[in-house]
Amino acid sequence: MAGDNRGDRGQAFTLEGLLSAVVVMTALYLALQAVIITPTTGGAVDPGVREELQRQADDALVVSAEAESGSLSELVRNWSQSRRTFAGAVNPRIGYGQRTPPGTLGAVMNETFTQRGRQYNVEMRYLADAPGGATNTTTIVDRGEPSDSAVIATHRVTLYDNMTLTSPSAGPAELWQYDTNPTENPTDWQSGYYPVPNVVDGPVYNIVEVRVIVW
Repeated sequence: MAGDNRGDRGQAFTLEGLLSAVVVMTALYLALQAVIITPTTGGAVDPGVREELQRQADDALVVSAEAESGSLSELVRNWSQSRRTFAGAVNPRIGYGQRTPPGTLGAVMNETFTQRGRQYNVEMRYLADAPGGATNTTTIVDRGEPSDSAVIATHRVTLYDNMTLTSPSAGPAELWQYDTNPTENPTDWQSGYYPVPNVVDGPVYNIVEVRVIVW
């Protein structure tokens, strides 16, 4: 009987996690649909070039998301609490700026775009701890204002309560222990500042959309 009870609890926990993920993904999808800005095509731009850029940007995110090391999930958790930006970044406003971001995404973007004279920005969007499905945005890479011919690629990453930050200075604290208000850190029980909030009960913490803009 004890084994059956444990099995029931495990199944219930799994179901709770799946339901939580569905709820957050639905809310994030609806919220992001309201704020998507589609670049204009620009009459002087070859449609074939834009199509190829789009494919390359999409592929860069997929490859990075599936990487065994240096994945997108690790990138969005590569946060320096003391500097209030990503570890190794220039500053919170431009993120890594002209520096190559760490991990697989940085390597792929450098080889695919930077070395070929292309520019790109990277940002992450996530549900805010506020009613109405509002979202917040944090800059990962800002290299300037995109041109009219820019393309946008996105990929969503699920964060869980029991994950930890991946920056060299991060301790063993789990995501749910962090505070999203940088003016109130450190507090007695929380482990510092991370901008992505815990927006749902259950094992899912938040869902982050990584957005790449290439021109």
